[in-house]
This record gives sequence, C-alpha cells and structure tokens, in this order.
Amino acid sequence: MKATGPIALLVATFIALSTSTRASAAVSTVAPAQASTQQQEQQQQYTNTDGSTAIGFYDEDGTPVVAETTSNYSSSVPTFGDITSKPGECVTGNPNEYITAEALTWVWENRIGPKADLSDTANWNVMASKNWLMDHIVHNNGSMNYCVRWDSDAKLSKSAASKFQGLLERHYNEWNKWLVGYNCWPFEEVKINVVSFAAKDVSQFEWTDDSLGKIYEGIIDPSEKAPKCPDECHRYYDNGNNMWSDTSACEGEPFDVSFRLNQDLDFGYAFGFDWGEEVSSKEILQTLQNKNILVVGHEIGHGFGHPDFYTAKQKPKNFPPSIMMGSSSVTITPSDGWMLRRILEHLKPRYNF
Repeated sequence: MKATGPIALLVATFIALSTSTRASAAVSTVAPAQASTQQQEQQQQYTNTDGSTAIGFYDEDGTPVVAETTSNYSSSVPTFGDITSKPGECVTGNPNEYITAEALTWVWENRIGPKADLSDTANWNVMASKNWLMDHIVHNNGSMNYCVRWDSDAKLSKSAASKFQGLLERHYNEWNKWLVGYNCWPFEEVKINVVSFAAKDVSQFEWTDDSLGKIYEGIIDPSEKAPKCPDECHRYYDNGNNMWSDTSACEGEPFDVSFRLNQDLDFGYAFGFDWGEEVSSKEILQTLQNKNILVVGHEIGHGFGHPDFYTAKQKPKNFPPSIMMGSSSVTITPSDGWMLRRILEHLKPRYNF
C-alpha cells in the first residue's frame, strides 16, 4: 500500500531538447565530464567536486544542465558553516558559502514548511507527516528495508539484482553525510536491506531461492497493474491513526519503501515520495556501476521531503545548482545538504536524541 501524498516527476532536461536546441542554448559551458567508459574504468578514483559536476549547457532561463546524468565524482564535503549553537549543545549552523541562510529560509517558508501554499501541488508541509525517510531511519535505528518491484517483461539476472542494495545504500549515504555530526544526528551511515522482490512471474528472475530476499509472485497492484510485495508487510507511519502500521501478519520481513523498476519509463523520467522510488529499468541496468545516478539521488531527495525546483517561482533568487533542481547537478550539493539539515532541525523534536 502506498502512503498518500504528492508525487514528483524528474525529467532530465537535456533529453527533452533537440540537438539544435542544445546548440542554441549552450551560450556558456564548462569543460565536459570524462567519457562514461573512462569513468567506469576508474570506479575507485573519485574526484572531489563542489557537487555540480560538468555542465553541458544552460537552458533558456539560465539553469545549468549537466552533461551526463551519471558520474563517478564525489559530491562536496560537508562543513558546519557558521556555527550558531552554544558550546555543549547539538551543533547547528548557517551556510557561509554556496547557498545562503536567506535562501534556506525562503524554501522553508514558501515550499515545505507549515506556511507553504498547499493549493500549489508542487509544495508540501513536511511537518504534516511522520512518514518521511528520516522518520523511518530513526524508527529503524539507522536502516531501511526495501521491496524491489520488477515491473518489466525482461529477465532479471541475479548479478544485476544483487547490486540494487549497494546502489541504494551509496545514494542514501550521500544524503546522510550532511546529517552526520549535525544536530546530534546519531547515525554515521544508513544501512539498506533489500528484503524482498516482487514479479508478475517468478520465471522473470534468473534465480528461485531466497538468497537475495523473499520472492513474491503474482501480487498485482490493481491501479498500477504492477507487481508488489504484500500490503501486510508494508511498514509505514499511518498519519491518520497516528501510529506505525501493523506488520505482524507479514510472513517475511517488513519493508519500508519500494524500488520499482518500470520498463515503460524512458531515461530521465522517475517518480519518488515517502513510498520509495520508481525509475526506468533500462536506465538503471545500464548505470548500475556508477557512483551517482541522477534519478536515484533526486527521487530519494523527495522521500526526505525535498520538492522540485524547476521554475522561477519554485526557487529563491540565484538558487545554486541542486540535485533537486532539474538537471543542474548529478551529485548532492550543499544546497541539498543544507535543506536537509533544516528539515532535521524542524523534525528533531519528534525524535529522542
């Protein structure tokens, strides 16, 4: 069962533009990224960047568009900025580079806080739900359980399936590193457990045992026409009844969120919210080895409570590159990290640390 709420769609901007449009829009560029083949050969030689990676061109309103939607660059190293907390208190602060404290306040007041205009479906109030990824991580003492939904007619190899856990875990921890040491956040890393796989037919999997997680066959979501794991195994916070769901009838391990791989989604298209991520199966299988996959990092961001920043009215003036702003960055930038810290500051009273 999916938690209700808005769903965000990421469209990699450069995919939607024709070759001629790209040329006319590329009025200012930086050096291109390394070729994908070379990046894949240098998996362990990540180069630190400010998080914006290589820009292919700038669109009509000046927003940068990345040259690649995957990379093996490391995102920026978090700092505490100008510390505002007193000695002995949990460390909090304000950014002193990249993004301003005023921009963070604008985002809270206009996009995700209690005063955001919810008549605009691009906004939401993070305080109104206790089912965000952060809530799950705290509830589970630093871990997340996943159901993988294989929504494809292709056969999934065991080798590829075994890599989903690592793919998700490295993207979660790119977000989590902005929380480590901040405001007494207690988790040095987030552990991802893939506990189950769902398919229309078990013959779509190269393996038949439970070595990668329990396999569920033929449980179809009637609205999505897609395989899913059992509703009785879905662990989520029921905001209406103010309690966590009852998973005592689950025969396997409960899952918090889903990773749905959909063959009908084109490259660059994806969905995400507090229920997990839905991505293109073809895109993920082609980019499994990459450190950063734009759609994965972006959609996990939605699960933490971040909205999209696509249009001028959705962002403060001079908003710098962000993985949540269209295709302006493949990696998680200080913009994203500081917005996540602001969310923690507001949600922390509900936690016991």
